[in-house]
Amino acid sequence: MNMRKLTASLTAIACAVCATSSLTVFPEEQSEKTVKIMSLGDSITDGYWTSGGYRKYLYHELEKQGYSNIDMVGPKGSDTESFSYNGENITYDGNYAGYSGYAIQYMTGTETRQGILETIQEDYGDGKNMIEAYDPDVVLLQIGTNDILSNYNTGITDRLENLITTILASMDGKDDMLYVSTIPDINIAERYDWLWSYGIDYNADPEGFTNAVQGSIDAYNNSIRELVAEKQAKGERVAFGDIHSVVDQNTDLYDGVHPNEAGYEKMGMYWANLLNTTYLNGNVTIPEPTQDSSENVTESTQDSSENITESTQDSSENVTESTQDSSENVTESTQESSEEVPVPAFIKGDISLNGIVDLQDIILLQKYLIGKEHINETAFLCSDINDDGIVNIYDFVLLKKLVLKSSN
Repeated sequence: MNMRKLTASLTAIACAVCATSSLTVFPEEQSEKTVKIMSLGDSITDGYWTSGGYRKYLYHELEKQGYSNIDMVGPKGSDTESFSYNGENITYDGNYAGYSGYAIQYMTGTETRQGILETIQEDYGDGKNMIEAYDPDVVLLQIGTNDILSNYNTGITDRLENLITTILASMDGKDDMLYVSTIPDINIAERYDWLWSYGIDYNADPEGFTNAVQGSIDAYNNSIRELVAEKQAKGERVAFGDIHSVVDQNTDLYDGVHPNEAGYEKMGMYWANLLNTTYLNGNVTIPEPTQDSSENVTESTQDSSENITESTQDSSENVTESTQDSSENVTESTQESSEEVPVPAFIKGDISLNGIVDLQDIILLQKYLIGKEHINETAFLCSDINDDGIVNIYDFVLLKKLVLKSSN
């Protein structure tokens, strides 16, 4: 293989992706600058059945991690609240914006529900909406569970996108960030009485009922991941959160829908760790929201794609031969050790899901980062090389190193 040609192609891709992104690094002197965080959403954010919900654990965990500059903001709660935790009385900032029973936006039909969209657009003083009035640096948005409960599934992602656009329009700081999270599963067998709007008799067809509701949850959560990726590619200050991944419907729910104390604790820990490893450490990639740069990226992408295609064609035969030569040994080794060592569900870097990490995966990840390609959940996990829950330029650089290493 012509390594000079391969390196040049990889560099071209890196330049194309970097052209859409600029790393936000907070200066050291700003490390103690107050960071205002708004928890925004429905009853799960409100803390249904218990005071503080996940928010008390979020604040406490950030304090344990050394952050003394966190200011929770919103029209509800108070600056100083407390709860008992591991035998201690813990004080936390309890301000927030959670509203039990609310949907993404006002809905009427099977049920009438107030909307978060309309709520944030109200006047909170001096003609300012909620986001303008409380001016958060970070918004943690989790919404959509009530839409699912009421079978308001048609257009659910469009409504979410409208809400995201409305929030971002009022976040005026250049380093502000909106995190948009998936929603937890619902214990359908326990809570089918709340899901009457699906028009299915659970006792007569439990499998059909479960498939209808679970399918709606899965489709919505997948659409959130894709929507965030699309908006990132357009230069919008949005990041992905995956609360669905930490709340277990069998052990972490209080009533089949809302988390129990253990579930809220897991949520708080998740948000704290995500913020600690991303925003609070300046480890976020915010694309440049300029039309000119996106046009340059397109041109650069087209130019580099041709080089990559040529390089891929030149090297594909060698890679295939190498793979065929080694596959027999790998197969024999796998057969001998399969009883002792579980086979991984996926290979880091294998975004094309063909069992090989090569130039094809680099091309696919590059297209995904600039919004030219969609990938499924398994491919997303393969793309997250550093396991931080986010797929961005850092993963692209690590993937490039993997391919270069395997080519040597």
